[in-house]
Amino acid sequence: MNLPDVVAGFSRPKAVLAPGSVNHILDKAERRARLIKKLILAVMIVPPILAVFYYGLFAADRYVSETNIIVRSVSSKRAAGGLDMVLQTFGISRAVDDTNAVQNFMLSRDAVRALESRLPLREIFSNSNADIFTRFPRFWLWKNDTFERLYEYYLDRVTVIQDPSKGITTIRAVAFQPEDGLRITQELLKISEEMVNRMNVRAQADTVKSAQLAVDDAGNRLIEAQKELTRYRNRELIVDPSKSSQSVLDTITSLATEYTQTQAQVQEMTRLAPNNPAIAARQARADALRARIAEEREKLAGSDSAMAKKIEGYEQLSAARDIAEKGLATASNSLETARQEARRQQIYIEQIVSPNLPDQSTEPERIRMILTYLVVSCMLGAILWLLNAGTQEHAN
Repeated sequence: MNLPDVVAGFSRPKAVLAPGSVNHILDKAERRARLIKKLILAVMIVPPILAVFYYGLFAADRYVSETNIIVRSVSSKRAAGGLDMVLQTFGISRAVDDTNAVQNFMLSRDAVRALESRLPLREIFSNSNADIFTRFPRFWLWKNDTFERLYEYYLDRVTVIQDPSKGITTIRAVAFQPEDGLRITQELLKISEEMVNRMNVRAQADTVKSAQLAVDDAGNRLIEAQKELTRYRNRELIVDPSKSSQSVLDTITSLATEYTQTQAQVQEMTRLAPNNPAIAARQARADALRARIAEEREKLAGSDSAMAKKIEGYEQLSAARDIAEKGLATASNSLETARQEARRQQIYIEQIVSPNLPDQSTEPERIRMILTYLVVSCMLGAILWLLNAGTQEHAN
């Protein structure tokens, strides 16, 4: 026996299926194919039918109140164009960063808390006109009446959209009563303006604070310098040493003139009549005038109590007071400049379009939603059909 015969002897025999087994497998495959077709038809038909039933008979009317605003500031270094150029013609410009801050605040939990303190927000969102799927609280959520659930529902009903090219922010509030949507929009604008005012106050306080501290410090230095000058005057019993020294100088000048005249008379009398008894009296007068001049000169300089020492101390204190006055004036100018800069940095919310009171429901868009469900269901059914056809072809 050769090797091929040995190998053939060990080869596995081919399996032969009974006719009944083949029919069973074919029936099972056929039932599976029918089930898949029914599933695909259900995917394509059931969602549109439910959409027709819900949006046609059950969905509650919703009313949209809308407003357009722009957040602007007095000054801006951005290049202007379009609406910005028109606004800058009147000395204003939009502030992009501040617009983002206002938008984030409107969609924040703080805004919801502020609205809830002013409006019956839960009652508005749980209005009896709402259907079970859109009413607050959501019936399918666990712990559905908490503040976090209210905040999530608020984000579904209030939208704030900014147009970066124009700087216009659109605010939309959806409610089940026209008046409720209007109230939400109006109150949201009010609390946003209050938030902007707080930002302005804080910015102005931060900008002016250092300048105000400088003014206060300069004022205190001026007051202290004035007190030192007053204490010096009380201690020295003199108001202004410079004026007092001027009066002493005037006295010395007058005495010197009189002394010169008297001395000239003595010399003249001595030359013409040496034995004249009036010469001694004139000489005594000249000597008295010379002594008086020396005394007056000692008042000006030459001792610790002289006027020069007093003038030196007075001028130092007076110079310190003048420097303090100039420092106060400079600080006051800086404070005014800081206040003007703070006013230029202020931001404002300007309403371009006032909140409207809707007189007709615009949501839900029933036909559009039904067609959307129909198109999506058909696309999903087509995808499932293609996947099933590919699977069957691979199996065959």
